[in-house]
Amino acid sequence: MIAVLLVAAAVLAWPDGPATARLRELTGGGAESVGVVSVRLMSDRVPTRVLVPAAAGLAAGVVGGPWHAAAAAMLGATVWELRRRGRHHREQMTALGAWERALDDAASALRAGVDPAEALVTVAETTSPGGAEVGVLLRAARAHARLGGDVAAVLRTGDDPVAADLAGAWQLTSRHGVPLAAVVDGLRADVASRRERGTRVDAALAGPRATAMILTALPGFGVLLGSGFGADPLGVLVSGPLGGVLSLIGVMFLSAGLLWTDRIVDGARR
Repeated sequence: MIAVLLVAAAVLAWPDGPATARLRELTGGGAESVGVVSVRLMSDRVPTRVLVPAAAGLAAGVVGGPWHAAAAAMLGATVWELRRRGRHHREQMTALGAWERALDDAASALRAGVDPAEALVTVAETTSPGGAEVGVLLRAARAHARLGGDVAAVLRTGDDPVAADLAGAWQLTSRHGVPLAAVVDGLRADVASRRERGTRVDAALAGPRATAMILTALPGFGVLLGSGFGADPLGVLVSGPLGGVLSLIGVMFLSAGLLWTDRIVDGARR
């Protein structure tokens, strides 16, 4: 493993290679900037969900062995997946808040007699910074409304359910003459209820999530307790094939518990 790393570093730092010369011409810098650019290009091409477990497994493999590498890669993949799910939920809550404010402004403008296309202009310009994706979608819809394009098709380009509902409201208005203000106001109330429910569920689940985190940390406390009794459980886990196998089994149970707990929490949110 160390030999492979040394060969890769030598290829990357080889001074007269054509790839190095091209990178130096592109960056306008010396040999010091070539390695940085190469690492950056590699990180841009490799997905994060692959890069994080691979980096964790590589580090553990250098220190321990193949079993430790597999355990570290599995743990890295689990941590990345949990962080991805948490980030996705936070983005959903932020988008709901942005939609609620945008639809409120749109309903107020429509009740004041503003044309639907101009209402989209107003809403797109006043969208909060927290709802960046909502603002981008509304600005695209505004551009199509000004040019006489299909606004509903633009709103349905993403996977946002609120945008799809707004597209349906726009079609009702354009095809059947239904007052858009009433439909948008009802949609705003529905979005507000979704956001409030999500906030209440997150608050109710704070206790169970904390309990799950404590239970997850218990194996670590067990290792510390064994060390306090004069044993050496950490030394057994980090050295030798037996320690690697035990580490892999422990990480498998730990990852399964974390993912199952997160699945239960996600089911309660729905």
